[in-house]
Parts: sequence; C-alpha cells; structure tokens
Amino acid sequence: MKNLFKDKGRVITAAVTVLILLAAVFWGYMTISRIAGNPLPTVFGWGNATVLSGSMEPALPVGSLLITHKQDNYTPGDIVIYQDDDGSLITHRLVSLTDSEAVTKGDANNTEDTPFSPTQIKGKVQAVLPGVGSFLYWLRTPPGICSILLAVGILILLPSYLIRKVGKTHDRV
Repeated sequence: MKNLFKDKGRVITAAVTVLILLAAVFWGYMTISRIAGNPLPTVFGWGNATVLSGSMEPALPVGSLLITHKQDNYTPGDIVIYQDDDGSLITHRLVSLTDSEAVTKGDANNTEDTPFSPTQIKGKVQAVLPGVGSFLYWLRTPPGICSILLAVGILILLPSYLIRKVGKTHDRV
C-alpha cells in the first residue's frame, strides 16, 4: 500500500510540474513578444488583452480580460481589437467595414473613431472575464511575482508532503 501512495505522489507531482512549465512557457512567449513590440501576441490566432478604459462599458467593464481570435471575416456589430497608427490597441465595436476602410465606435462614446485599414484589425473579442485583467496586472508587480513563486513552491512540495503523511497513516492501520 505504501508504494501505491508513493507512485500516486510522483504522478501528481509530475503532472503539476508539467502544467507549471507549460504555463511558464506560454507566459514567457507572451511577455517576450510584447517586449519585442507585438502589442497583441497570439498562439494559433488566440490572444488576450485587458480593458483599460470605460469606452466600451457596460459591455466590457474596465479591468476585464478579453480573449480574442483572429478572424477571416468581420461584420458590423463585432467587438474588435485593432492597432491604431500610434501602435496602441483599441477595443471598439465595428460600425462599418469595406475592403479599404473600417470604422469603429466605443459603446460609451459619442462619436465614431477615425477610419482605418481593415488590415489593422487584430482579432474579434470571443470572451470577457470581468476583473481578471486587473488581477493579471497585479501579478506583474513585486508582490504579485512573490505570490506566484510562493504558489509554485507550494504546488510542487504539497503533493509529496501529503503523500508521505497519508502513507504514514496507512502504515499504522
């Protein structure tokens, strides 16, 4: 019985370690891409962004994490992310679209945005996770980084500790 718990502990520890490594690789790729100048890095066309202003409220609350996907076609009414001429990302609702021009408008704004090329559209909003974007911004601060390191340490060490403790309990029986 003792070996069974040791084997399960190793499997759990290995699974947690692999998940942490995958998350670290994904996070590293996104971070390096942003540092290299790509404001919206994507993996298989999927990306994420955080809502920083109230121009799309109430549909997109400030601090929300947006999950985006690059599309072949966009239609008026879609909420899209585009890169303006200054390199900033804007998330607004598509008002009109032709082969040469796209026009968007924030739901809370009174006027439409300056027309831009449809090639500047980076993706369509697929999901909105309120508050998650603010939390992710916090994770980039020194207290957030310390919290991540602490959580990783606990996730790596806890399964081994629990398996040893449960294994000792079963040895007494």
